[in-house]
Amino acid sequence: MRSYFHCHTSRYARRKAVWLTLVGSVCAEAAVISFIILFFGMFGSENPTPAPELIIASAAFVTVGLAVCLLAAHSADKKTLRHSRYTYADIQLKFAAVSRYEGEMRINGSNTIFRNLYIIPFSTFDSAVPTEDGRKIVIRGKIRKYSMDSDFLGYHVRGGDVEFDKMWLNVGGFEEIGEAVIPAVFGKPERLCKALAEAKERFDEIPVPRKYVFKEADFIRRRPKKRVMPEDLDYSRSWK
Repeated sequence: MRSYFHCHTSRYARRKAVWLTLVGSVCAEAAVISFIILFFGMFGSENPTPAPELIIASAAFVTVGLAVCLLAAHSADKKTLRHSRYTYADIQLKFAAVSRYEGEMRINGSNTIFRNLYIIPFSTFDSAVPTEDGRKIVIRGKIRKYSMDSDFLGYHVRGGDVEFDKMWLNVGGFEEIGEAVIPAVFGKPERLCKALAEAKERFDEIPVPRKYVFKEADFIRRRPKKRVMPEDLDYSRSWK
């Protein structure tokens, strides 16, 4: 059974390729058409086309197109990097964690990453099913949702359970929800749903720890011996 699911970022690479192909081809066609118009306008007619205006317009169009290509490529690379690091599903013995990158903001001169973290204890987990279109996964149960700075959401696994580095997040700082809808970005949604169901079954098979009830009869109580002080000795002081 898989216990860790990475975010599939291939769609961002496809989006980058589409932008580069479409905008790049449009810019190339514009440059070629401008060259043709300029060539035939200057040498193929009695009223030549004004070259400076056409050159400036063509250069501006190509420059804008290249800028759009660079921005699209940068956005795709940035989302690929962020989702690869901050979007994942982690299944442990007693809980599952689903993290989702939600964006970033520049605060006090540094970038602050924001994400949603869903903690799903298997003790209150009900079900996980994909939607009809297969684009989202619906997880039902008693779920803790954290929405904040990613630096606060570090955690460790102790005894199969979650323990946050920020101790106050273990008892607060979250929203308790009964249903979480997450995008199906971990490959086929059925695989994650199946892994959660198997983890729930494995959790239910954990034997319940026996609670010992104290009984006084289970112990042999040895009463301490009472210390008996010797009685005072009688002395006969009469001699005959």
